[in-house]
Amino acid sequence: MSRMQDHTDEPLPLDLVHMLREATPDADVARAVVVGHGFDAVAWRVPAPDGDWLVRVPRHPEARAVIESQQRFAAILERAGLPVPRESALLRGAGGEILGGRYRYVEGELAQVSGRRDRARLAASVARFLTALHALDPASAASCGPRRYEPSRDVFAPMIAQHAGLLAPATRTWLIEIGRRLERASLALPPLVLVHADLKPEHLLLNPEGDIAAVLDFDGVQVTDPALDFARLIQHWDHAFASDVLHQYGGPVDADFMVRAQCYRDLDALQVFDTAVNRGLPEWLAWARRHLAARAAAATRRAAAITA
Repeated sequence: MSRMQDHTDEPLPLDLVHMLREATPDADVARAVVVGHGFDAVAWRVPAPDGDWLVRVPRHPEARAVIESQQRFAAILERAGLPVPRESALLRGAGGEILGGRYRYVEGELAQVSGRRDRARLAASVARFLTALHALDPASAASCGPRRYEPSRDVFAPMIAQHAGLLAPATRTWLIEIGRRLERASLALPPLVLVHADLKPEHLLLNPEGDIAAVLDFDGVQVTDPALDFARLIQHWDHAFASDVLHQYGGPVDADFMVRAQCYRDLDALQVFDTAVNRGLPEWLAWARRHLAARAAAATRRAAAITA
């Protein structure tokens, strides 16, 4: 869940209020405020004298498993010394059901930096984080039920086969070509690693010196191609920033690493399209269709400029 300033007077669920008062008697539950809405959870900031809490509550039944996985993984990362919120724990009801998860609230600025010096500092900090994250033994997260997959074979090739026929001819042609490019670049993947998969400014909190204070929102544990994390850097910063991070990255890098990262970035709207089709979300479907068409048109213009 992004750290959004989305304050409301919405009250905490009563069963969670009772649970928090037992688990964290120092917390001022009556002054809790909503600070973010995500697809799976609502987040409250709960004041406490020795450091506020961030409490995440599921928005639908399936989200309980997501929160459980996230909280367990956050605890593993904290023990490994990575910059994540401290004291991550699950909150359970009297019958053992998951009511939510909590960790210490982290003060920090979102990683929306500009200027050469600040970007360089952030790139170095992100490189250290990704090097450490990708070096963790995936088996350490076995209790979190990680999803293990090869993106081209297991995700994008089936999506393209399923959805290409629903798109306009020019978009379909571009999409199939991106799929073929990704398939070629995936013939010799580096070892699959634990990834964040959703790095963006809202999920990186910076301290006053400009280094990472905490990384938020591990949206389900994934073991996959490390280039996927670099795709998000391209998406939410730019290709030059992702290249700067890669230059300082300590994990294995093959010749097609950034080719795959760019393909994953190009295909992110296809994942939205797939979700929209499967869940019946017409607004998402329209958004994804527009973005795929725009990327296809931009690729056509770039090709024309090169041959002109």
